Amino acid sequence: MVVLKRKIEQGEIESLSYGSIILGGGGGGSCQSGLDAVKASFEIGNPTIIDMKDLDEEDGMVLTASAVGAPAAKEQFVKTEDYNRIIELMERETGKKPAAYITNEIGGGSTFNAFIQSSKTGIPMLDAACNGRAHPLGTMGAMGLNENKEYMTVQTAAGGNDKLGNYVEIVIKGSVSKTSSLVRSAAVQAGGLVVVARNPVSIDYVRKNAAIGAISKAGEVGSAYLKGNTPLEKIENAVSVLNGSIICRGKVEEFTLNTENGLDLGSFRVSDGRSSFKMYIWNEYMALEKDEERIYSFPDLLTTFDAETGFPITSADVKEGMEIIITGVKHNNLLLGSGMREKSGYKSIEDAT
Repeated sequence: MVVLKRKIEQGEIESLSYGSIILGGGGGGSCQSGLDAVKASFEIGNPTIIDMKDLDEEDGMVLTASAVGAPAAKEQFVKTEDYNRIIELMERETGKKPAAYITNEIGGGSTFNAFIQSSKTGIPMLDAACNGRAHPLGTMGAMGLNENKEYMTVQTAAGGNDKLGNYVEIVIKGSVSKTSSLVRSAAVQAGGLVVVARNPVSIDYVRKNAAIGAISKAGEVGSAYLKGNTPLEKIENAVSVLNGSIICRGKVEEFTLNTENGLDLGSFRVSDGRSSFKMYIWNEYMALEKDEERIYSFPDLLTTFDAETGFPITSADVKEGMEIIITGVKHNNLLLGSGMREKSGYKSIEDAT
């Protein structure tokens, strides 16, 4: 086992957190859930990270750590023990210990999915993600495995408040799409959220199909954001790192958001005095229209910021009458994994929205 890993310092967390919520594109979990995971991980020990180039093929399998749920669900509940439980269940099922963990996506909460496991087990996280931005479907964070008919995955999940009778834990084996659907159902039964370990693969597979360097990129975006002296300057700094732009500023109107099948579905409008913009939501921001003309479509990155404070906000935190700034980044400027090149995922978005 290669040991060229380094400890993550607490001083890195602020930049990583801001960059992650910006790259969440409206989803990716809440900033607070990410910080809660970070706090718990440092209370246990010290999470570590390793570069892809420092991990050899013979070092073993890589596990994806993720969270599945609807950001607006009211009974979300996950304990620190649940993060460790899913690894125990995975090791029992596969008979193997992971060489490294990889997060499924970059987002305010999801970037930190493997922090607790890394602190507890001493096994490092990779400076990579299945996808360099947040996405609504587990198959999108499967690095192309969903369309590999020969691949049989294992997924373990846990979550829910046992005092409310909501706790569930599951171990399932099968195709990526079928097991992902069952995990989504488990999240609904758990009150809106479960943590998940899934898709054991080789290091070589990760190297060819993941968004390599995604953790570092999130830190770079967050660092640029924090260097701004005003709310607007912070936003401008962050999007400039991604070669993006500010699209509009205005008050949220006609806001709707409903949870269906474990995902938040909705839309809202913003007018900047010259044009009318309509944003579509399916956990993350899926599309933006300007005067009824489509100008951005997932996996393009759309992010909303509180206009007064400059703080990046998720779709679950947007409210009617709130004044926001919307930014956009075209997908070719993002680090995306192979799961973003599967036709089936886009068909699901079209059907939902």
